[in-house]
Amino acid sequence: MMFPDVKIFIWDFDGTLYKPNRDLFHAVREGEYRTIMELTHRTRDAAITEFEKLYKKATPSATQTVAKICGITTTEAALYMEKYYDRRIFLQKDEKLVALFKELKDVTHYILANGVKYRIEETLNILGLSPNIFREIVTSELSGENKPSDKGFKYILEKTKLPPSAHIMIGDREAVDLAPAKTLGMHTCLVWSDIKSAISDVTLPSVYEIPSLFVTS
Repeated sequence: MMFPDVKIFIWDFDGTLYKPNRDLFHAVREGEYRTIMELTHRTRDAAITEFEKLYKKATPSATQTVAKICGITTTEAALYMEKYYDRRIFLQKDEKLVALFKELKDVTHYILANGVKYRIEETLNILGLSPNIFREIVTSELSGENKPSDKGFKYILEKTKLPPSAHIMIGDREAVDLAPAKTLGMHTCLVWSDIKSAISDVTLPSVYEIPSLFVTS
C-alpha cells in the first residue's frame, strides 16, 4: 500500500473520471469560444486569438481564461460555457470505473471540479456512478473560486478536519489540479499520462490503476 495514511480521496472530474474523446474536447473548446464571442462581441477568430494568448500562459485553467477575457467570475464562466455543450452525449457507462469505486468503497470521496454541480451529477449517472458515492461535489458555487485557487482544497480540509497528508488529490492537470494540493501538503496523483510527473507523487496511465495504490490482496 503506497499511501497508508490517506483517508480522503479528492477527484477532479472532467478529464479524470473519464478521458475526453476528440469530439467532446472540440465541443468543450467551442463552448469556450462561443462564450467569449457572446459576452465580448468578438468574432470567432478574435475570440480564439485572445483565448490562445492567455490559456496556459497567463491562466492555467480554460475556465479562468474565459472569465478573464469576459470580465466575469469563474463561476459565471463555467455556467455560461455549459450552455453550449452537453458532455453526456459523448459518454456512456464505464464498468471499469464502477468497479474502481467498488474497490474503494471504504474510503471517503470528494469531487473538486471546475464545472457546474448539477451537470456533474447528471454525468456521473451516465458513467454508472451514483453522486451519493461522494461526500460532497465541490465547485466554485460552494468555494467561491475555481482551481487552481486553493479555496476548494481548503474548503474540503475544513470539512474533514484531517491533516493535509490524509488526503490525495487525483487529477489530469499538474498546474490546475495537483500543484495547489501539493502546496497544501496533500498527496497527489496524475492520471492519463505516460510521462512521469515532476511534481506529482505518482503518475498513472489511466484512472483505473488507482486501487492498486491502496488495496492490498
